[in-house]
Amino acid sequence: MENEKLVPTYDLSGKVAIVTGATRGIGYRIASAFAAAGATVVITSRKPADCEAVQKDFEGRGYACLGVPIDVSDFGALDGFVTDVAKKFGHVDILVNNAGIGGDEAPILDITPEMWDKTHNIDLKGLYFLSKAFAAQVKEQGTGGRIINMASAAGIIAPRYVSVYGAAKAAVIHLTKIMANEWARYNINVNSVAPGYIKTDMTKEVMADEKNASVVLKKISLRRFGEPDDVSGVVLFLATEASKYVTGVLIPVDGGMTIN
Repeated sequence: MENEKLVPTYDLSGKVAIVTGATRGIGYRIASAFAAAGATVVITSRKPADCEAVQKDFEGRGYACLGVPIDVSDFGALDGFVTDVAKKFGHVDILVNNAGIGGDEAPILDITPEMWDKTHNIDLKGLYFLSKAFAAQVKEQGTGGRIINMASAAGIIAPRYVSVYGAAKAAVIHLTKIMANEWARYNINVNSVAPGYIKTDMTKEVMADEKNASVVLKKISLRRFGEPDDVSGVVLFLATEASKYVTGVLIPVDGGMTIN
């Protein structure tokens, strides 16, 4: 029926999606959402045992999944990784750059070059060169694709003592716009998502401290911390045909924190 065309589809059947850092937290929920929507999901982690465990978990639920241990800061391996995925499944369609670390929270005067490189090699440089490898593959395929970059509310606001992480995530936000502009000709949509305080391993220390948690909650309009599924639903939208005319944008998923 004609009216059926008016209903956006969140179906990812036939799509192959790479989700980095997908063995726990937000990445795991994104991979789960993609798999439930019909995608074949390639999940990555630096730990082989974690990849194997998640692959078995997904396959036990009837999902198509491949776990690949890879470190996104191993820049020389990224081209081959994407090529191998495309060869195995015939194509690759979606990349979610979720792998990241929180970095060392310290005053700028205490930051060392080693601390800077540790965070930026994963949160920014790894994202950059994996996206480059993905875009080259999609260009060759001629199929179009989607890239969703994980930014952060820390890349929008300017809290003290998160200069290294905040700088990386601010760069991700701007880089997303540049990628979207350059790769639109290849029908690659590139967008970013900026989570606020989501219940993950990276935020558990803040949430466990009742005083700190109270201070943070006062800055969040919805007065609650986010769940990983609050983020995965937005990422799923950006990976599907429902968002086919959206590119180069940032969507904060922060309960209203960045408007305060």
